[in-house]
Amino acid sequence: MATAVQLLSLARKHIGEAYVLGALAPKGNPQWVGPWDCAEFASWCVYQASGQIFGCRPRGGNPDTVDAYTGYWAEDATTTGREVAVGLAAATPGAFLLRRPGCGIGHVAISAGNGKTIEAHSSKRGVIEGGAAGRRWDTGVLVPGIQVEL
Repeated sequence: MATAVQLLSLARKHIGEAYVLGALAPKGNPQWVGPWDCAEFASWCVYQASGQIFGCRPRGGNPDTVDAYTGYWAEDATTTGREVAVGLAAATPGAFLLRRPGCGIGHVAISAGNGKTIEAHSSKRGVIEGGAAGRRWDTGVLVPGIQVEL
């Protein structure tokens, strides 16, 4: 089982890389350096750290061609993952923060703990280490195969 420390170390190596909405990241390619969108970045990090495909369709598909999407993250959060309160996720390294798609665009970020995030943020900022406060999050998500300490 991968640890939160391993997940965060992997994610931090990509700070500064490009964000492109709708970009597809080959989850099985450990050398991938973008471009990313938020769900692709989060799912790539999960797969690289744990070997688990999460937030992608088709289920059980080829890791290099499955598509990650915040809507799939929302579905998987309730079926194979575990939902937790946003505040708890923001304080828990290795948890994820999710804004479900619906009235606006969805978003997913990796919690670095203490209210910090690592995420493929936007085309202007790319992959960043940022913050969770003052943003709309719908739920926190714990992903199977990523060991966290609540």
